[in-house]
Parts: sequence; structure tokens; C-alpha cells
Amino acid sequence: MVAIFVLTAFLFILAVDLIVLKIQGKNHPAFELSPPQYSLSYDGNSFTIPSNMVFTKGHTWLKKNKDGLISIGIDSFGTTALGNLSVIKCAKVGTELKRGEMIFEGSYENKIVKFLSPINGVVKSVNSNIIGGGITNPYETWGVQLSSNDFNENRNKFLTGNDALGWMEIEFIKLKSFITSHSPNIELAGETMYDGGTLTNDIASSLVEQSVNDFEKEFLSL
Repeated sequence: MVAIFVLTAFLFILAVDLIVLKIQGKNHPAFELSPPQYSLSYDGNSFTIPSNMVFTKGHTWLKKNKDGLISIGIDSFGTTALGNLSVIKCAKVGTELKRGEMIFEGSYENKIVKFLSPINGVVKSVNSNIIGGGITNPYETWGVQLSSNDFNENRNKFLTGNDALGWMEIEFIKLKSFITSHSPNIELAGETMYDGGTLTNDIASSLVEQSVNDFEKEFLSL
């Protein structure tokens, strides 16, 4: 009898919860379906991207939220290409960003790289939790949310699904050549870059200052 009462009470509470969420236009987490994902294996590492995001040539991702705001973060290439990237600055709340202006600043080995905003918009929210630390789950960690009217107008500039994975794989191949040509320690570069060698954080630390500008031009331009 007690078990029946407890079950009835639980179902009643769940029903009320579902009704409230329905009114708010939300879904209950228990009934949320995870979006399909696409996976890439490269250099012994596995990279997975959700299908409900779009990707830019500047290595940021975008996702349109139910409230209309556009969440923007850094993709898995951007967070790992030159070692573990640490975000040190985001565009401030209230900033009216133009496409191509700085949206994130990151550091690796005391060198600074800039990520560019892929769309025009006004910064409505900043995720302060990413400041000063590495990003372990790039597609669960947004950095900035924009109010923007030109997200749909720029869809042809974005990549999704298998197209995004194919492009990202090419980017990793290009990165090997980039590091080889920019490393002052040719022997170190040769040990890891040639003959299918893997990318390592040690290589990132060997790059010279000028390589940062070249990296931005090669990989972070829109």
C-alpha cells in the first residue's frame, strides 16, 4: 500500500513538472534526446562534434538556443592545436561585435592567440567559468552568447556534420606542416612530424613568437 502511494505521488509530481516545463516551452531532461554526433580519429585522439552545431573556418562553433541567442565556443582543434589552450579574455557584455573582431583571447606557453567573431551581434552573456583555465569539453562549454540577426544569413559560411569533420582532419594535417616549418628545433619537429608522427605539447612550446601571427592567418581567419 505504501509503495503504491509513493509511486502515485512520484507520478503526480512528474506530471506537474512536465506541465510547468511545457508552459515554459522546455523539455524535461529525462526525455531530452542527445543530438547525433560525428567522430574523427586522428593521431591516436578521438574528436567528436555534435550535429546541432555549426563550425567556422576560424575554429569556433555556433549553436542557436531556444531563447534566440547564439552560443559561441572554441572547437576541439582550437583548444588542442598548440597544446592546452587557456582562455584569458572574452568580449565584454554589451559589446557590439562585428564579424571578424576579437571574441576570445587564448594563451599557450605565454603566447597569445585571438579568435574572431563569426557573426555580427551584441554580447548578452559571458561564461566567466572558462576564464583562466583550459577547456576540457569544448562542445559543452560556450564562451559568449550573442543576440544576432545575421546567423541564418551566414549559414553558407559554416560547416556541419561530415563536412566539418573532413575539413577538421585536413586542418590537423596542415598543422603538422605548419609546426615543422615554424619550429626552430628541426630535430624535435622531425621526430614527431614526419612519417605520421603525432602532435605534442612539447612542439607547441618550441614555436617562436612570429609563428603566432602566422598561425592566426593560417587557421583562425574567417
